[in-house]
Amino acid sequence: MLEGILYNVVSREEGAATVRLLPESPIYKAHFPGYPVTPGVTLVQMALELMGRKLAAAKDIKFVVPVLPTADGPKLHYTWSYRDETTADITLSLADDTLCTKMTVTLQ
Repeated sequence: MLEGILYNVVSREEGAATVRLLPESPIYKAHFPGYPVTPGVTLVQMALELMGRKLAAAKDIKFVVPVLPTADGPKLHYTWSYRDETTADITLSLADDTLCTKMTVTLQ
């Protein structure tokens, strides 16, 4: 859904993926004018798309630092591990390993 609109996949492997944000995305024109920031819901959606799963419930999501659309299109690194068939722990970090988001989700 958001691939090609908000991000492009740089690399993908088992349990991890790196994406590059597209700073010209129309999402940033609305969120927020004059101070664009990547909406939290899109960070969650990107993780689900990369995992090829759908969300059943969000148990615990922490947005630690905002993800800003810099001119060079920042790289984001997602990692995930499964606790069981329907529960996953996901982290999102910037290229310099700054933690942005961590979440535990229930998947369909």
